[in-house]
Amino acid sequence: MTDRPFLECRDITVQFGGVRALDAVTITAQAGSITGLIGPNGAGKSTMLAVASGVLSPKSGSLLLDGEDVTHLRSHQLGRLGVARTFQAPQLVGEMTVLEHIVLAQRIGSGGPHLLRDYLTPGRSWIRADELERASRLLSGLDIGEIAAATPGALPMGTRRLVEVAQALATRPKVLLLDEPAAGLNEAESAGLADLVQRVCERFGVAVLLVEHDLELVLGISSNIFVIDFGRLIDQGPPEHIRQSRQVKEAYLGVGV
Repeated sequence: MTDRPFLECRDITVQFGGVRALDAVTITAQAGSITGLIGPNGAGKSTMLAVASGVLSPKSGSLLLDGEDVTHLRSHQLGRLGVARTFQAPQLVGEMTVLEHIVLAQRIGSGGPHLLRDYLTPGRSWIRADELERASRLLSGLDIGEIAAATPGALPMGTRRLVEVAQALATRPKVLLLDEPAAGLNEAESAGLADLVQRVCERFGVAVLLVEHDLELVLGISSNIFVIDFGRLIDQGPPEHIRQSRQVKEAYLGVGV
C-alpha cells in the first residue's frame, strides 16, 4: 500500500438548482486498499461517485488521480487513465457470454479500435485466441472460470454482480468505483462479493472506492471509511472508529441515540 492517496476528491461542492448535494467534501482512496463511502439515503454518495467517474463536474473543488488534476476530464477520458465503475444495476448484455464480456472490456481498456463493428460481427469471429486466453485467466484467477460460457440472463443476481466486477477489472483499472454492488443480494451472495472485492484489491493493487448500504459489508472489508450526510462529511476513520461514532449513529438512527 502506498502512503499517497491514488484518488482524491478534494473539497468537492456540487449544486443542483441552488441546493448543495455536496458541500466541500474531501475523500481519498489509496492503491491496494478498500475505502468505504457510506451515509443515509440522499446523503450524496452517488453524486460523489458521479464526480469521481467524470459524469459530473463539481462547482468547486478538484479531482486528483495519482496527484494529477483531472477535474474537468469526462468519463471516457478518465477510463483511459484507469478509472472503472460498476453500477447499482449490472450493465451486461444478455446474448453475450461472460467470456465475451471480458474480452470486450479488455478491448475497451486497451483503447482497441472498431469496438462497435466488433460487437456487431456475427459469431464473435473478431475475438482472437490470445484475448480468449487472457480473459479465461482473469475469470479463473477470480474463481469464476466455470461460468465463462454462460450468458448473464442464466445467472443469479449475485453471480452477475461478480461478472460486472470482473468486467471492470478487465479494463486494467487503477481505481475501481463500486456503486452498491450488494444491492438485491442475499447474505451468501454478499459474502461472496465481499470475498471477491478483497481478492481484487490484494491481487491487483487497485484503489477501491465502495459505496454500499450494507454497513456490515463495508465495515468488514474497508480499511478506511468516509461518512457523509446531507452532502457534508461528518466523520471518517477505520471500521472500529466508525462503529463507535456518535455522529454516524445519529445520522442513521436519529439525534440523541
